[in-house]
Amino acid sequence: MSLAGHLSEYSLAEIFHFVQDGNKTGVLSIEPDIGASKFIKDPHYISFQSGRIMSVANGSGLGNRGLLKMMSQRKWLSSEQVSTLETQVSLLTQPLGTYLKSRNAVNTEQLSLLFNSQVVATACKLFEIHRGQFSFNPKAPLAYAEMTGLSLTAQEVALLGLRMLKNWDGLATKLPDPESGLQRFSTNLGGLRLDTPELQVWKLSLGEMPISKIALSLGLDVDKVQQIGFRLSSIGLVHEVSVEPAQPPVNKMMDVPKPVCVDGGNAAVPVSASFLSNLMGFLKKKG
Repeated sequence: MSLAGHLSEYSLAEIFHFVQDGNKTGVLSIEPDIGASKFIKDPHYISFQSGRIMSVANGSGLGNRGLLKMMSQRKWLSSEQVSTLETQVSLLTQPLGTYLKSRNAVNTEQLSLLFNSQVVATACKLFEIHRGQFSFNPKAPLAYAEMTGLSLTAQEVALLGLRMLKNWDGLATKLPDPESGLQRFSTNLGGLRLDTPELQVWKLSLGEMPISKIALSLGLDVDKVQQIGFRLSSIGLVHEVSVEPAQPPVNKMMDVPKPVCVDGGNAAVPVSASFLSNLMGFLKKKG
């Protein structure tokens, strides 16, 4: 199923969650509005395979064979090798990195360095974009020429990208309310590694305590816990829930029934000692 819309409506983290949750394969294009980011100006194309991110390339990178160019700049391939590969990459049916590794042209460490630079670092910068268009095309051909053969889940990349985000103004309306609670979906993190504050917030996400009190108990600013809550929510670990306000303690004295006069008199009026003495004498004569 194709998906398209505006980044002001759906954050990149939410889009990533949609792709991974659906175990989807295809290409996600991100086209920022003019001035939306200081660092990202060109359209970017993210290749997914079964919900995992395989490559990230910008508009010029697709035309200039970005991954091949990175290898050439690092002198890992000779000019003759590059020239030969440029005529062959369009015919690839496997990642370029896998193909070159099978021929001992590059090694695993080199591919890991390329993946961190081409995919992780670039994808994390994309989380700064909150104005622009996106579209996911499950029928788009995968860019094997831009793939190292390594991959990360969309969940892992989203978590890294949101951790590195400095300016949260573009996501302010999406943050959970300070008086809302967070509820874990599971007691198992599924192998996902959280940093210390994230793990602390996740452990307290029992749907019983508002975010403001979670922040107080952990000694963190409320906005920081809101941001952590959004991160954990975006990757499917928690969801926002309403929290019932705490009821004031019941005063036990309120349980004692007040005296009521059957003839409508005032039960609070004090009774004189002489009246009580006369009443007791009357009752003794009756007995």
